[in-house]
Amino acid sequence: MLPGGVRLAWDTVETIRTFQPGFAVSRGPGRVSLAFACDGPAEVDAVYAELVGAGYEGANAPWDAPWGMRYAIVHDPDGNGVDLFAPLPAG
Repeated sequence: MLPGGVRLAWDTVETIRTFQPGFAVSRGPGRVSLAFACDGPAEVDAVYAELVGAGYEGANAPWDAPWGMRYAIVHDPDGNGVDLFAPLPAG
């Protein structure tokens, strides 16, 4: 974790294909994803709905990922991923 709570992470193409099976490495725009922590699973759903409702492309609707997060992905106008996530409640 970087100062101020910023976290920087890299996923392999193989990891991305576990939740986006048709993923292909871009040769142009869309080579970067930014991930934003939400306050909880309900906020992931709400922010995703708000962004898609505003016209942004929904790439992956919210789902409970096997790594213990509520997760969703939208694309910005340049095709970059905007990931939303929050830990799932324990139990």
